[in-house]
Amino acid sequence: MVLTITQETFNDAVRENVDVLGMSFEEALEETIKQFEAQKVDLSNISKEVMGEPIDEILISSVINKLEGFNNEKLYNTETIDSLNTLKENCDKGIEYKILAGKLGAYQQILTILMNSKDEKTLKVSCLKSMIALMSKQPDLLDDKGVEIILQNLELNGDSEIMILCLKWARECCIYHEKNRQNLYNADILSKLKVQLEEANKELIRHILSLFRALVLDDDVRVEFGKAHDHAKGIATETLHTLTSLLNKFMTEENVVNDLILTISNLLVRHEFCMQVMEVGGLDLIRQVMTEYTKNEKINRQCFKLIKALAGNDECKILIINKGIAPLLAAALTNIKSAPIASAGLGCIAALCLRSPENSKAMFEIGAPEVIIQIMKQFPNDQKVQRSGCWAIRNMVSRSKYQCSHFKELGTEDLLKYALKNFKECEYDVKAALRDLGCEVELKEEWTGKGGLLNHNHC
Repeated sequence: MVLTITQETFNDAVRENVDVLGMSFEEALEETIKQFEAQKVDLSNISKEVMGEPIDEILISSVINKLEGFNNEKLYNTETIDSLNTLKENCDKGIEYKILAGKLGAYQQILTILMNSKDEKTLKVSCLKSMIALMSKQPDLLDDKGVEIILQNLELNGDSEIMILCLKWARECCIYHEKNRQNLYNADILSKLKVQLEEANKELIRHILSLFRALVLDDDVRVEFGKAHDHAKGIATETLHTLTSLLNKFMTEENVVNDLILTISNLLVRHEFCMQVMEVGGLDLIRQVMTEYTKNEKINRQCFKLIKALAGNDECKILIINKGIAPLLAAALTNIKSAPIASAGLGCIAALCLRSPENSKAMFEIGAPEVIIQIMKQFPNDQKVQRSGCWAIRNMVSRSKYQCSHFKELGTEDLLKYALKNFKECEYDVKAALRDLGCEVELKEEWTGKGGLLNHNHC
């Protein structure tokens, strides 16, 4: 079972190191992290921001009391908006401010104003911005009424700015919080978002896509089994055709294209979804994107990720090559300056060639060996690049031995032995690539029996 703590416990430990041991805030933060890591506590869900001067609790308490007064009188004016903005400014200072405001009842007061704001857009906008500031990295505050308000503000033909703020709020509630994801999904937020896709402007679409990706996260260490797969399946079933067709509509919008490809990749959790992308012309659109954005590393990375996901379906894997994606993939890899993107591209080649000598032949004919070796030489000290390169080499030659001599002529053996010497974590992958190339390599036998005699006696 993973050991976890709350943000409040972490912050209290930092403050204790400051108050009791007289450390500076920076020293206390560093020491607190070491203490919890030594106890094997998972801190991935904890904000490790350096806390500043002691919080003005009186100010925050006063602001929340003012909001409560406005709610009691049901009278809202410019002073209400000023108070909301003050609360937001304080919450933006750090997680400890958010926690204090949450303890003092800020969530309920903002929620009440939202329920009473009706068509007063300026007031509603201030409420939503304050709510986002309060709940960013503090999603536990969301309740059923909050979910209801989010959905109420996502009606078709609603105000675009209000909808975007509600989508931001919903997304913050989903990060590191499985229960909130399930509550929003079970409240049928998907039906609200689905009808928006075809009519929404590009900014609204980007925020819808961002929420889709948040709904399929699996990042809450407090939950043993989440429903990321179920959410991805539901979203893909309802929206995959629309998302793919939107690539054509927004082909000239770089950020929208990037978000669409990233989202589609995250939804391909079943083989039939890969085929759905093919059926609506997805490969032609990917080819068009890679042609339009040849030197755009950000978009190329998403294309690599999508092609790799599609290649998980053996039928799609063949179609990808038949559609002429291979030359575009090789061309994109010749312009790479980032190791993570280079690793993604090599992983893409590995996926396309896995158990597919036909694809391996096609990649060989467009110069993939030269591209693979060039990238491995370009990033000799990056473990992920070297491992991905090993996979690509192995999958290309394992069923196409005629390629081995060419790889060797490019200096592959020396390159792999360098990786073997410098990356112990990649030992298995490097040795497998050397073995399949026909190079001499000392293989380690992972398991042997002890040679004991079997007892055939029966009772």
